[in-house]
Amino acid sequence: MTSVPGHTLHNQTLHNQNVRSQSPSSQSLHSQNPAARRPRRPAAERRRQILAAARTLFAERGFDATTTRDLAAAADINDALIYRYFPDKRAILAALVDEAIAVFQDLPKPPDQAVVPLESLLEMLGIGFVDAIRANLDLVTILISERQALAGDTRFVEFVDDAATRLGRLIDATVGGQVGGREGQGYLTARAYFGALIAFVLLQDQLGLASIRQVDAAEYVRHLAQVTVRGVT
Repeated sequence: MTSVPGHTLHNQTLHNQNVRSQSPSSQSLHSQNPAARRPRRPAAERRRQILAAARTLFAERGFDATTTRDLAAAADINDALIYRYFPDKRAILAALVDEAIAVFQDLPKPPDQAVVPLESLLEMLGIGFVDAIRANLDLVTILISERQALAGDTRFVEFVDDAATRLGRLIDATVGGQVGGREGQGYLTARAYFGALIAFVLLQDQLGLASIRQVDAAEYVRHLAQVTVRGVT
């Protein structure tokens, strides 16, 4: 019959209309797929993003309360990708400790011989130490709160001990080996000094004492240096 070609043309027209009507929907579904939208990022950048997310979440929630899914969501990656960069969550924690140790090891170390008055040296070291703690308070919080999870990693306290040992020798040398009438007590004085600096930041910034009374960090360090020098001379 002569009507068949027309019928075929009509069916083809309907098919084309259906395809056109379905295409936007298919494209919309495709555009809603997060994996399709997410651009590929270099491996080093992804690793940095995982560590940045871990710094925040471990400090706020704690190591045990943070899941790898939480880390993946904060880093905007698929949670399976985390294991491409770290074998487990504990390896992420260890990498954060590496970051913290690198920060503090970059600080100026107490010299073997005094090149400036002791009070000025204490003030210089103290301001640098306080600034480093404040700039990395999340890392310091993790170091303190996750002692059990760190399984005996003593690198941070070894850093403090080494700094106190160096400063203690300098104090002993400056005051002729006599601190408070006793010989070789410079280490204890230095330990007390660094302890007071750590306590200042934790009280002000971590425990919220700053909301009750603001204290200028530089003024606090200057006063602490003056008190320390008076105590040993």
